[in-house]
Amino acid sequence: MLAVIVVVTALIWWLVSGAGDANETTASDVGQSPSASSPAMVDTTTEPTTSSEPVARPRTPTPTTQAPPATGSPRPTSRPTPEPEPRKPPPPPPPLAEPTGDCDPTGVDMAIDVADAKAGQSNTATFVLTSVDTPACTLSVTPATVVINVTSGDDTVWSSDDCPDALLAKQIVVRSDPPSSYEFTWNGRRSSEGCQLYDTLPEPGGYRVEAALIGGEPHEAYFDIT
Repeated sequence: MLAVIVVVTALIWWLVSGAGDANETTASDVGQSPSASSPAMVDTTTEPTTSSEPVARPRTPTPTTQAPPATGSPRPTSRPTPEPEPRKPPPPPPPLAEPTGDCDPTGVDMAIDVADAKAGQSNTATFVLTSVDTPACTLSVTPATVVINVTSGDDTVWSSDDCPDALLAKQIVVRSDPPSSYEFTWNGRRSSEGCQLYDTLPEPGGYRVEAALIGGEPHEAYFDIT
């Protein structure tokens, strides 16, 4: 019983002494605290915290080694060269028509090609012959089948009748395609009967080559002597 009394007495004493200290603290705080209208001061300083866990450090980037960009032109890639395709041979030309007989003088067309010449020089005329009746025929060129004259106006300067040997005898196959040709060369001099040549030369001016198959139409071509 005595022990209970002692415990109760000590408890009462502790309560009384603790309350007095609390009142003193309250009064002291009231005297020192700012007025109710003043805002309370708040300490915003953050105390560093110490943690037992390790702090993660930023990872240092590892430098990478890259090849510098190429400064020159890009190297072309090699491609296999295709083999050229074999060329097809051209078709063979059609065979030439074979003559079926002698040419009819009226069935042969003639064109004369002659250039200008200088006085006293020879001049060559080309006769282009084309068959207009048959695909091909044979023409015998002789003084008996062809007449050639060189004229100037009404003047006959040279004639194959005077110089028949000037015509080269030749057999020609005349076709409708391609044409054939015969060449005659004039010596550039005036002729006479018996193929006597004059000493005087033809004067400069305009001249014609006239030719005809005996029994056919005459043809002519113009040229100048300078």
